Amino acid sequence: MTYGEAVESALKTLNFGTTSYAHDQYDAALLQYANAAVLELTKDSRPVAVDEDITITAGKFLFSDLANAIHSLIRVTDADGNLLRTRADGDQVYTCRPYTGAAKVTYQYYPEYVTTATMNDAEIPLPKQYHQLVPIYIVGQYLLGDAGSDGLARGQAQMQLFSALRRGLHKPENGTTRSHKLRNRGW
Repeated sequence: MTYGEAVESALKTLNFGTTSYAHDQYDAALLQYANAAVLELTKDSRPVAVDEDITITAGKFLFSDLANAIHSLIRVTDADGNLLRTRADGDQVYTCRPYTGAAKVTYQYYPEYVTTATMNDAEIPLPKQYHQLVPIYIVGQYLLGDAGSDGLARGQAQMQLFSALRRGLHKPENGTTRSHKLRNRGW
């Protein structure tokens, strides 16, 4: 699902229609809520992990050479898949042994804000099961900003639905919630 599709779904749910006038009026505001939803859901699913091919020259590369602002570096491997030990110094990353050539960098990043100019092309960078929650969050937040009591009640209902569906994604497949917590702590 793209950000544009999430906004389109929210427009339909809010009964604003999907005309060009509705998009002109509401896209910017609803896109802000979509960005907020993605950041909120990223807390649940961890930062987005990505593999990116780069070229290392003289044993170093720059974080700024990567497509996204990095949150944490997971690993760097050479063209043969061998792990390269690295150390970071500011924006520069040095390999512990001299290496020049193709490499693959695996890192995590938090998604950047999407603008109305790119929203129709930008995929929501979350696991697919989270995509359904983004339009619900958009509608809930929009209605919470509505001054009328009906809008406020409908917004609260949407946010309760968002929270319930969000919790449902974390439900353990077997055992109780407590045993799931114990298992994850290693006890």
